[in-house]
Amino acid sequence: MKETPFWVEDHPRPQGLTSEMPAATDYLVIGSGLTGLSAAQRLAADDRTVTVIDQGEIAGGASSMNAGMVSPDVKAGVDTVYERYGPEIGTEMWASTVRSVELVRDLAKRPGIDALTHEGGMAALGKGPRRAASFERDLRWYREHFGVDWELLRGDEVARVVGGGSFDIALYEPEGFGVHPARLVFGLAGLVEQAGAVLVGDCRAISLTRDRAGTTVETSQGSINAGNVIIATNGYTTREPSRALARLIVPIGSYIIVTEPLGSEQADRIFPGGSMTYTRKRLLHYMRRTHDDRILLGGRRSLHTDLDLRDSAADLRAALIGYWPELEDVAITNVWGGKLGIPFDLTPHIGRVDDAWYAVGYAGHGVALSCQLGQELAGMLIGEEPPSVYSRIPHEGRFYYDGRHPWFLTPASYLYRALDRLGA
Repeated sequence: MKETPFWVEDHPRPQGLTSEMPAATDYLVIGSGLTGLSAAQRLAADDRTVTVIDQGEIAGGASSMNAGMVSPDVKAGVDTVYERYGPEIGTEMWASTVRSVELVRDLAKRPGIDALTHEGGMAALGKGPRRAASFERDLRWYREHFGVDWELLRGDEVARVVGGGSFDIALYEPEGFGVHPARLVFGLAGLVEQAGAVLVGDCRAISLTRDRAGTTVETSQGSINAGNVIIATNGYTTREPSRALARLIVPIGSYIIVTEPLGSEQADRIFPGGSMTYTRKRLLHYMRRTHDDRILLGGRRSLHTDLDLRDSAADLRAALIGYWPELEDVAITNVWGGKLGIPFDLTPHIGRVDDAWYAVGYAGHGVALSCQLGQELAGMLIGEEPPSVYSRIPHEGRFYYDGRHPWFLTPASYLYRALDRLGA
């Protein structure tokens, strides 16, 4: 079993994307995942000089190693946003998440990317009357407010999206789909480079200093002067270069295994339509079929980012066999982990701290939302779009978190496991 992301092994990072860092740039983007690259693409298309730096490899982190699952909505649920901020904000945010799905669908099919889009829908999976009642409430609310054409699948109908008999209820969203995340983000990096942006890897941003001429950013490769700075680090956000931003976003870990290729007959029994699926729990699992008929399963037994990969693989394999006992003798070929960015209100945000703009906080919905927020932030900066809905809601931290030691992840993990066992 390899401790490396399957997606990157299947589609290696292209060579020749990186360059030397210039002394000055109109826009400096810190972070080369989907958020930063989406922003850079739009800014470069506006004939601005754009530089993208990353503390690691270009297009690394969660953007190239996630599950590749795309659907509308935010982690908190737009119904919750509607309740907190009213119908105008809620409706505008829902519309943005719907656009985000179409944005990725279009991007994934562009020449030079071909992210292996699979139009199988998205399904939340559950079991028992309590989960059925929850799905029924969700379906009623989203139909009433947004006219969605989702379906509630019961009993034998669930086999349309997942086999094995572990689930007896599913909330199916036909607009959902799957992509190959490494192909998507590496392809986008190529488009950004072709548009004239400079990409600089292994370049850590250390500090920001603002003056009348712009912002000077000290990095591990020297200093660069920028007219505007965008921080697009999400789950990889640290106290450098902005302690203020680090207080607003909590990195948590997510871990994934994939099986060896099963062959189409067995893969058809498990995911007959190729739907993207997930369990509706606090410490959830997300599952899908890959383009080469493997089964991917991800999740976590704890919220921490530094879990042992072998232990995580054992936990995830036990879950896999619990859902599909026929896979007991199937080999696990890869295990890996990445970081999600979790805001305390479970809602994405665009904002400004330390004279830098930022877009963060996707909480597991990042494939679509990262691309959308990157585009919206860039549109704001070049004056082509009004302030984004994500910039018009408050983004607050908590007095007990300094952006460095998320001590609360351990008790939260124990609590979530207990609530999940109770079905609460």
